[in-house]
Amino acid sequence: NEIDRRRRQQAAAWPRSSKSTMLAIILALPALVVHHNDIAPSNALKLRGGVALDTKTLNTINGLYHVGFGAALYADPNAFADSGASPIKYTADAEGPVGAFTSRAFGAMMLALSSAAYFDPESTGVLKAFAIAEALFTPILVKNIQDGEPAFKK
Repeated sequence: NEIDRRRRQQAAAWPRSSKSTMLAIILALPALVVHHNDIAPSNALKLRGGVALDTKTLNTINGLYHVGFGAALYADPNAFADSGASPIKYTADAEGPVGAFTSRAFGAMMLALSSAAYFDPESTGVLKAFAIAEALFTPILVKNIQDGEPAFKK
């Protein structure tokens, strides 16, 4: 089967290609700086049209993003798949009980992370946790988008 052959090739290639990406992310983490709410944006940043968002605003944005996807996946592991209720279709349906468990577990983790923003909205630690979660998730997402179907719809 062509799909099975392609999945085996992707699985074999994934560990080699992600090692350097993960190393780069881990080495970049100490450079992550989150400014406290009392620091105003510099004039140079304003001149370039940039914006400095405070910790509470960034936590709120991240919390809303994670609670939306998390609640949908926790309720229906195929929420963003072909058979799901969402008009946005990202993937094929989850495969069997393992696929359903994985999607629901991912939704549960997103819900848990979003709750941190609710419980401590001005915490730089929560903001750093969001940054780490997205830094770990983004290479996986990019790889699936590049691989195309069935991992990700184009």
